[in-house]
Amino acid sequence: MQLVFRQLSRRGIETSAILLLVFAFAALLYLLHVAVTRTPLPTKLPVIALLAGAAALSYVGNLFSVRAVATAPNPGYAVALVSLQAAVVTIAALGVAGATLSWVKALGVILCCAGIALLVI
Repeated sequence: MQLVFRQLSRRGIETSAILLLVFAFAALLYLLHVAVTRTPLPTKLPVIALLAGAAALSYVGNLFSVRAVATAPNPGYAVALVSLQAAVVTIAALGVAGATLSWVKALGVILCCAGIALLVI
């Protein structure tokens, strides 16, 4: 997917246009999936507000991610940096979700960061 984004940007297609069409097609596929599986949709306002917030964060994150893939000398560098979100989520989950972090898992986060640094330097 990232390489497709890179190719499209090389052809002069703007990041926002790429993402608009990708999300439009994905929305249609999810609509079909929800209809076929008869998945109930949330109706409570607090849940919908959280989903709207997640959508806003997704918009910003995807826009910057695809822009980075389009402009980086090697798209793998941008993808590697974006994948560091796993380490950020792991650390943020300590306060937000009450998760725990063992020394082994903390070492894993440190190794992820070191590996990305070695890749992009």
